[in-house]
Amino acid sequence: MDTTKIIEFAEKAENYGQLEDYVASGIAVEPDCQDELEIRINTKRDLVTEISYMITESACTPAKACASLATMLAKNKPVLEAYLIDADRISNEFGGLTKENYHCAQMAELALKRAILDYSRFKKNQQTD
Repeated sequence: MDTTKIIEFAEKAENYGQLEDYVASGIAVEPDCQDELEIRINTKRDLVTEISYMITESACTPAKACASLATMLAKNKPVLEAYLIDADRISNEFGGLTKENYHCAQMAELALKRAILDYSRFKKNQQTD
């Protein structure tokens, strides 16, 4: 596990903040510590053009780093490609998270997938209107 890289990503907080104008969002809550992560996306022609995340202020450093990395990996990617970003990929980007921190990558994966599923519902509703 590359702790230097984890700290760097958590402190840089790429894409952190509230995207005010967005088409879809996904929320994941860590059941043990109750950390909450929300990812919001905007798309154009099925491409993730804008993405942001908000996470509980008291969340641990690995959780913040995983959230930041997940949004960085998804930005400017086709929606279906972004959907394939998983906890293993996030963990591997940090040299493999410890067993105790792996749930942080899972939370980032889940919030991202939920945002993309929400986008899918949004798109379907647009087509039926």
